[in-house]
Amino acid sequence: MKKINKKLKPNKITINGKSKILCTDNGKCVVKEKTQDIKELHTYLNTRGFNNYPEIIDQEDSKYIYEYIDHVSIPINQKSADMAFLLGSLHEKTSYYKPITADYIKEIHETIEGNINYIENYYTNLFDEISKDVVMSPSNYLLIRNSSKLISNFKYIKHELDNWFKLMVDKTKERVAYCHNNLTIDHYLKGNKDYLISWDNYTIDSPVLDLINLYKNDYNKYEFSNFLENYNNAFKLSDEERKLFFIVISLPNPIKLNQNEFDNTRETNELLTYIYKTENLIRPYYSPQNIK
Repeated sequence: MKKINKKLKPNKITINGKSKILCTDNGKCVVKEKTQDIKELHTYLNTRGFNNYPEIIDQEDSKYIYEYIDHVSIPINQKSADMAFLLGSLHEKTSYYKPITADYIKEIHETIEGNINYIENYYTNLFDEISKDVVMSPSNYLLIRNSSKLISNFKYIKHELDNWFKLMVDKTKERVAYCHNNLTIDHYLKGNKDYLISWDNYTIDSPVLDLINLYKNDYNKYEFSNFLENYNNAFKLSDEERKLFFIVISLPNPIKLNQNEFDNTRETNELLTYIYKTENLIRPYYSPQNIK
């Protein structure tokens, strides 16, 4: 950073997460650690007609220096709609099919099944412990009152995982795309064009990966059903991709309980909010007119 400071002579430095925003006599720029070859990524994306990212204007040692994006503030649901079309454009322009084997499909099935069993056992044991309480705390009462919802949720996930496996069992190829792999609404900016920022974790994988990360980060920030509809208009998910997305987001995380009852009640409420919001997102896709 000393070389960069000597070179750019900033008069103000602002820390924003893992980035440093430098104000210089020539304007602002952003400095980030180099974790991947982002220049190589940009070269490839350009060949695919996608240039919606901050340009690298210089490089010093292990750091990239990016242009600073002057962005405008827009309503969050409009912002999410615009981000949906941009993400769909990224996936559409960079997607291709790779060969897969039966063992690969089986490994994915077994990994998800193992996660389901682990979390289901966690909550089953938790419910057993709570049932021993003579007087339940507010958080425990909330959990027990909604235990049937969690139990039915696990049944749904297992059933859908079996259905996904049936869809995939004879597949010999899988669609993959360049994935941002760190998506949140905060990583979308609207300036002179639309931008996705913070590409440090980019990878090549199923486009479902970006949707899973985004939903886990943003499920309670805006109307995700509108995002998903707009995304599908730009890049339509296959039946097996959509089913895999619904399976993974339906699996709740183990709740983190401690000695602070206020924290426990808040954590429980967040868990239940996540489960009910996810159910509301998925339910319309299982209505008669949407079932093939």
